Amino acid sequence: MNQPDDDGGLKEQIRLQATRLFAQRGFAGTSMRELVEACECTKAACYYYFSSKEALYRDVVQENAMRIHPLMQAMMTGPGSIRERLHTGLDAIVDFSIANPRSMQLMQRIDLTSEDNAPAFSELPSRKTHLCQITELVVEGTKNGELRRDMDPDSGALILTGAMQIQFDAGIASGEWDRERMHKTIDLVLDGIANDE
Repeated sequence: MNQPDDDGGLKEQIRLQATRLFAQRGFAGTSMRELVEACECTKAACYYYFSSKEALYRDVVQENAMRIHPLMQAMMTGPGSIRERLHTGLDAIVDFSIANPRSMQLMQRIDLTSEDNAPAFSELPSRKTHLCQITELVVEGTKNGELRRDMDPDSGALILTGAMQIQFDAGIASGEWDRERMHKTIDLVLDGIANDE
């Protein structure tokens, strides 16, 4: 049986297995017994790191949500135009999603369901941060002339993220990612869909 350790190996194993189980079965469908069996540890070892199932769930959700933060930060500070940075950021997030499907499935489960007595998240701080970052890109684009100056930055950010979220949800659910379509969506949003004639 695995016991608490100083290097955090067991804690990370608990997080990894909790992510997998919560993503597959949800909060109510995951028991602490199943979790400790998957981790090959005792309940006491699990409770050494996490005071309750709810505390573990909150930790795992927040930790997984924050894993996208460095990708968003790179998009914010990277080289290139707003359009180029959005395309580069999209590729980085799709690559992350392919490499970490359970993380993304967990986040999708939280977004799309109000299920099973799971602890509520009125708003994940990382999601709010990501939307603020996209808003900052829109502001930058309006100031430097890449985007229309009369556009409300908050609305522009919501349009961009909303258009992409639908495709991310489909990719997370199916495991199939249509990058070309996603890139075309960014271009369509940035170019507009109104006929200028």
